[in-house]
Amino acid sequence: MERVQRNDQFFAYAKTLLSTADLQTLTLLYQPLLGVSAFTFYLTLFGLLNKQTLISDKFLHSDLESILDIKLEKLEEARQKLEAVGLLTAWFKTDTFAYELILPMSAASFVNDGILGQYLQAVLTEDRYKKIIKMFKTTKVTKDGYIEITKGFDEIFPGMPPAGLDSESDLPRKIRSKSIKIRNSAFDFRLFSESIPAEFFDKGQLTDTVRDKIDNLAYVYGLDELAMKNAWVKAVEPGKPVDASRLATAARDAYKTVARAPAKATEDPVQQSGEAPDTSDPIVYFRAISPKELLKQMSGGKVAAADLRIVERLLNELGVDKGVVNVMLAYVLENNHGDMPSYDYFEKISLSWLRNKIDSVEIAIDYVKHLNAEYSKKQESGVARRTSKYAKEAKPDYKIDWLDEYMKSIQ
Repeated sequence: MERVQRNDQFFAYAKTLLSTADLQTLTLLYQPLLGVSAFTFYLTLFGLLNKQTLISDKFLHSDLESILDIKLEKLEEARQKLEAVGLLTAWFKTDTFAYELILPMSAASFVNDGILGQYLQAVLTEDRYKKIIKMFKTTKVTKDGYIEITKGFDEIFPGMPPAGLDSESDLPRKIRSKSIKIRNSAFDFRLFSESIPAEFFDKGQLTDTVRDKIDNLAYVYGLDELAMKNAWVKAVEPGKPVDASRLATAARDAYKTVARAPAKATEDPVQQSGEAPDTSDPIVYFRAISPKELLKQMSGGKVAAADLRIVERLLNELGVDKGVVNVMLAYVLENNHGDMPSYDYFEKISLSWLRNKIDSVEIAIDYVKHLNAEYSKKQESGVARRTSKYAKEAKPDYKIDWLDEYMKSIQ
């Protein structure tokens, strides 16, 4: 099944209810990224929960259409946005969907961890962003001159025998959305650390959290190891903990510098090293090459910023695997005579692929080979048509044996 139907059933469930702080985080931090429809969809699902069991009754998706006053296509788009930012997990069985509602990150995690904070800054003006963040800040209480006199548990309560109550695993817990992380990173931390002058670098500063932050910033802004080195030198003070917000600001400044530089300065690290991806094995090739370099090869020249924006949205908004995006780009452009369709076109294909669990290069290649074979059979039988309302747009996708033709063209 590829799309939700109006008569498909669903029920929602959660581990715990939203708090006032959660609602503030959702309203001010998540809503600018999600939009009104996804925001309202999330709150509506919470509203349908039984407040004792935290499980809703079963409803039809047509009921949601009526409650939210939006069409089914917009409803599905809203749901997928919630999935992408980690607020909802969807399950499917026969004709019933199960929607697990997950609490939002804390404000501190949203702003300082992952990539959501970066996107919030991108959609808001600097002044609005500062005003919103200020609302979440608390006043620090100084304890200079005070001595802590708090008693420990063992100082008040007597010891208990080892045997006790059995552990209860079904009690409600606050399960929160995790930090958004980029998959399949190719960032070379060894090259990055060795390029930083010794006086600006302390290995102890490169914690797992900081590495994740660097990984995300490098991927979102398309920065190589040397560009991130410049951001580090600008933002990090020797001997002090890394300020994630300062590092993010320096990375954005580095991105602006790279964007204004000649094309040669923004080549991907793989291409800078002179090591071209292996073109004899499609799986190795699509895993290794960057979407930017692939588009450059297929266009025979400079890549338009609008085309890169489409790739960015597929990776970040829909969460499509990078290698899968490469297969999709090659597949669509090869069958479309090199013309780059709109984002909406790629979005429809991506949602179908995600629903069909196409999350690796191997599966993506097998899938399009299957589509090609199916199309050939239909051509032979004279019934090459599809019942989907998107048939007119999708039909050109299956016409040729794209993989062989494409791999020959780049060898």
